[in-house]
This record gives sequence, C-alpha cells and structure tokens, in this order.
Amino acid sequence: KQEKGTVLTLEKLDSSQHFTQPPAHFTEASLVKSMEEQGIGRPSTYAPTITTIIARRYVAKENKNLYVTELGEVVNSMMKQSFPSIVDITFTANLEFLLDKVGDGSVPWKTVVRNFYPDLKEAVDKAEVELESVTIADEVTEEICELCGRNMVIKYGPHGKFLACPGFPECKNTKPYLEKIGVPCPKCGKDVVIKKTKKGRIYYGCEANPECDFMSWQRPSTEKCPKCGAYMVEKGNKLLCSNEQCGYSTSKNTK
Repeated sequence: KQEKGTVLTLEKLDSSQHFTQPPAHFTEASLVKSMEEQGIGRPSTYAPTITTIIARRYVAKENKNLYVTELGEVVNSMMKQSFPSIVDITFTANLEFLLDKVGDGSVPWKTVVRNFYPDLKEAVDKAEVELESVTIADEVTEEICELCGRNMVIKYGPHGKFLACPGFPECKNTKPYLEKIGVPCPKCGKDVVIKKTKKGRIYYGCEANPECDFMSWQRPSTEKCPKCGAYMVEKGNKLLCSNEQCGYSTSKNTK
C-alpha cells in the first residue's frame, strides 16, 4: 500500500494493439443453444427450423458454420421493417408459452388468436401495399450452355441446385449442378464434385461419372499418404489414408 504523495516510477510499459473481433458465426449447435436461452422453439422444432432456413436459402452451411445469404439479409430486413412486433424475440417466446397453455387446456386457443391476429392482419395488408418487390440475381457460373452459348446460372428446385440457361423461355436447357471442391480426382485427374444419394446422403464423386467410377463417403484431400501414396480423406480435424490396410492418419494442419 502506497502513502499519499508517493512518487511512482515507471519500470516497464508494454504496448499492444487489439482489433475488435466480430461475433462468431452460428453453428447448428450454438443456434439451438441460443434459441433455448431465448425460450424460442421446442426440442421437436429445432431441427425442422434449421432445415427450413437452409432449404429456403436464408442461410448457407459451410464447414459447420451458418452464413446469412443475400436473400436472408433481404428477408430479415423486410420482416423487421413490416412486422417488428411479430419477429420480436419476446413476442415469440411469449407466444410459445401461450401455446403450451393451449396444449394443456388452461387457455382457450381462440383467446390467444384474438389477441394478436387483428394486428397481424393489419400489418400484412399494409405490407402488401407498401413493400417493393425484390429480385435476387442468379449466380452466374462458368458452365456454358451447349445449345445457345450463354453462361448458365444456378437455380433452386425442390431437390436442390441445378443449372439453367438464362435464355429461358427461348432456351430451356437445364443440367445437374455439380459443386466442385477444388480437388482432382485420384483416378483420372478431373474435378471431384459433391453429390447426393436418393436418400440425401452426401458423397464425393468424379465429374466424369460414369466414365470414371471414383467415389468416397469422406471428403478427399489433395494430400497424399506419406506411407503408401494413396489419397487422404478428411474426417473431423484429421486426415486419414483412404487405404484401410495402411491405417495412416495425421492432423489436418500437419504439412
């Protein structure tokens, strides 16, 4: 403890620069945790909610992180502008509570509806008049339409992405969208693309299929196994040799 009037001598000064980091992107797990903390949704609705916002392209999932898309930003802005009370977290959590009361029979459902429906209808009617239509530009690819020579664009259908000619309706050419992962096929050297089975399970195959039959359930890597020379696959934070008899593994960060 220093007495009043004591002169202090500076012995050392360390200077450092700190940049404020933005909040981490949500993952499915952290989004569910946040919803639980806010009292939004129920265990049975968490998975369908996440599936819906991905299917509607409001968010995109990359390496477990959820990123808001341009469409998601636009929809969010429009909802906050036209329905501020409806998209309010407190309102949503309170409505969940009231629905639980309806479920156990302690509150009549008509009472709940009467309390918010008139305001909702008024907001919807107003939005239909005031909101401007918004067009999200299609993503242009390097794939050339073999019928008319235009660069094809990515469209979204009930079964996911597909390529379509922007010349529709004059040109109605479409083809499957094959998302490349930047890894050459270990068998023929062409690009490895992401594919899905009929049940929706993701796997990795060669874009030259059926001429090349390469496929892998794990994401292939450009790394080669230093032990046997086979291609490596990613599994979590590790790289595994695709040759099961070899069994070599290492960290993804190890070069």
